[in-house]
Amino acid sequence: MHNALAELLTTVGTACLRCAEELRALEDATPIRTTSDDVVDLNLGSRQQEIAELLRAVGEEGYRTSDVAREIDYNQANTHMTLRALQTRGVVEEIPGEQPTKWRLAPRYRPTADPYLRIASLVGPGEWTTYGDVSIAVRGDNRGARAVGRAAAKLDHFPNPHRVINAGGLIPPGWHHTDNDEPNPDECRRRLKAEGVKFDRESGRALREFYVPWDELVSRADGLSSTS
Repeated sequence: MHNALAELLTTVGTACLRCAEELRALEDATPIRTTSDDVVDLNLGSRQQEIAELLRAVGEEGYRTSDVAREIDYNQANTHMTLRALQTRGVVEEIPGEQPTKWRLAPRYRPTADPYLRIASLVGPGEWTTYGDVSIAVRGDNRGARAVGRAAAKLDHFPNPHRVINAGGLIPPGWHHTDNDEPNPDECRRRLKAEGVKFDRESGRALREFYVPWDELVSRADGLSSTS
């Protein structure tokens, strides 16, 4: 009886601590400066913002209308209309010479080196971080977490996608490598274990001793900037 209660209190306490950390991060986070204007400052509608974040994550490669519609789970015709509205506002552009049409952010909103990928590259062997931490390190909040997750799943050049997982050290059940669309979370776990990350046997979570929070990612990025 006492053991069960102790386990319950431990679980609740851990969840509360994690929630407190995320709230503190959202309050205190300072985004990394990039050479591009930030689409978050445009007061876009929710669908427009979702599309802008998606295109930010895929960078120069861009996405076709059908790809955007699939990724944001939206009707293709309405997605096309939303993209045209963003084009009118100067937020997105068509990639010249692509048929069917492919879309990317306009140059002023498109960093020369995608900041999400830059931050993800700072997580080394034997470490893990979360989609939300990468978002917070880049833009100061976790609203870009879904875009980071999409980039990790879709972009061949996303650095070590197995090192960026869900909050609390959970591997997404739909995790897969970019060369295969079949969910394979066991492969993510295998790669992390091979690099030295240990997991809790009961919960299956990656242990926090191997976790790299957003502020450490910012510190590493600042260190690289000061030496370059």
